[in-house]
Formats: sequence, structure tokens, C-alpha cells
Amino acid sequence: MVARRRRDNLIFTVLAGLAILGGGHAVLSWFSEAPPGPSDDTTVSIVGNAALAGSFAQEFVVAYLGATAGDQDRIADFLGGGNSIGLPPTARQVADPAVVSVRRTRAGTPIEIWSVTVSVRPGNTPNATGAKQASARSMPQYYRVGVAVNHGRLRALSRPWLVAPPAKGQDLLSTYSAPCGAESPVADVAVGFLDAFLTGSGDVTRYTSHDSGIAALRPAPFTGFESVSVSAEDSSCGAGGSRAQVLATVTPVVGADTLAPLDYPLTMVRVEEQWQVQTIDSIPALPDPIAVVSGDATAVREQSAAPTTSSSPSVTVPPATQN
Repeated sequence: MVARRRRDNLIFTVLAGLAILGGGHAVLSWFSEAPPGPSDDTTVSIVGNAALAGSFAQEFVVAYLGATAGDQDRIADFLGGGNSIGLPPTARQVADPAVVSVRRTRAGTPIEIWSVTVSVRPGNTPNATGAKQASARSMPQYYRVGVAVNHGRLRALSRPWLVAPPAKGQDLLSTYSAPCGAESPVADVAVGFLDAFLTGSGDVTRYTSHDSGIAALRPAPFTGFESVSVSAEDSSCGAGGSRAQVLATVTPVVGADTLAPLDYPLTMVRVEEQWQVQTIDSIPALPDPIAVVSGDATAVREQSAAPTTSSSPSVTVPPATQN
């Protein structure tokens, strides 16, 4: 009994000390369940409010930049104190508005605060003529708006402000380091697959695995290819192994017109000694960890034997055959 009383006193003393040092909430949190994670309802609400804030900001930026003196009532639909906002006498035309960034900065209840960036392409700029006006029209401008969302009701926090365009990103190294010749196993299948997939020549199922779910494009967008270059992550190009990451670059043709090259990242599998396309990948294959190309990207790719359209051998597309 005495030992039990001493143990209880010790536990009480420890809990009391923790309550003094960390607060009662810290002690009670030991015995309470973890807060619930985000539910489907909260996710749907966040996505919906993001769409609302983006659409509202885009409409506001277009209306504000194109407003003239006398349009105060229109601006008041977006921003408080619109009647006192000084507007220019000449309208400014903008085109191609697009929401490029939506970010929730405060998640209060019931009011959420969103920061939205909208790009527009200037049209006729007041007092700009000739080359100056043409230059202004060619480069998009980016405006940011703070938006409050309260149960579906929206309001701008201030006038829009001009911000810098998104910075140029870094080039990432891909895993396609080995150019594959026309007669290599993966190149032969990749060419036949893309010929059937993009031009409708032959049966696409001849080149795909049973679980790929890939069907030829209908109607066929191209009439043929001028060339195809193929590269893989493995220098054997399908001579060994059971799985391959392949990049096929096609230069499509429509009638007498040659179009810009297109890249197709493919995952291929070997089934009963026959290579087949399993997926058209959503992104090109990247190393793990991701490697950033530094300095001159072209020089780095050449040093690492990474594929390019010019360095990979061109593959002549053979006439398609049916099974």
C-alpha cells in the first residue's frame, strides 16, 4: 500500500510539473486523439474556392485595366470604394487573360484569403505607337490580386499590382542517355507503335501490351513521319532486360507540310521475347535523385551522351503490316 501511494504521488508530481512547464493543454493532449486529417468535403471546398478566386481575379484584372472614368460602378462590383478610384480617360485593351497562380494565404473561418496572379497580353497602350506598341503587345504582363472568399461571396482586397513574370526554370537531366539504332529491338517497336498510333497505319495492338489500354488516335492527326529518333536509358536498347524507358522523337508530316518534332516518353516491357509498349508516360523519365543541368545544357547533354534529335540516329518508318 505504501509503495502504491508513493508511485501515485510520483505520477502526480510529474504531471503537475509538466502542466506548469508546458501548460495543461500539453498534458491533456497526451490523452486526446490526433485531430482528423483533411476530408473529401474540405478538399472539395478548397478546390472550389480556388476556382472561384481565380475566376473572380481574372475578371477583375480585365475590367480594371480596361476601365475608364465613368466606370466606377463597374469596379465597385469587385472592390470597395470603387466610386473614389481614379480611372484614366482612355481605355486600355488587354487580351488572352489567364490565371497562372492561385495560393491560399490565410485559411480562416469563414473567410479565406487567396493570392491570385493573372497574366494578360496588352493591346493598344495609350501613347505607344509603332515598334514600342508592338513590343508591349508581344510580352504578357502579370498582375496579382488579393481575394477574400466568404461562403461563395468574393471581394478584392485592393487594386491589382504588376509583378515580375515567373523566373526561368532549371533544365533537368533525363535518363535517356543511349541513342538506339534503327534495328535495335526497342526502336523497331517504338517506330511501329507511333506509326499506328499517329497515322493509322497498321494495328496499334500489335505493339502494345494487353493491359496498356492504348488506342490509335481517330481521326489520324498525321499522314506520316519525316524521321523518328529513339533513345533509351539502357545502352543495350532492348537486347537485354525486361523493362525499358524509351524516348521517341517524331517529326510528323501532314500532306506536304513537315511539322515541329514531338517527344513520346514510353515504358516498354518484354513479353515472351517480344517488346511491347505498356504506357505513354505522363512525364519523361528522370533519375533519382533528380539532377539539375548546370552551365550550358547542350554541352552537358553531349558529355553525358544524352539523346537529342540531331545525335540520335534517324529511323525510316517502314510500311505498316497487319497481323
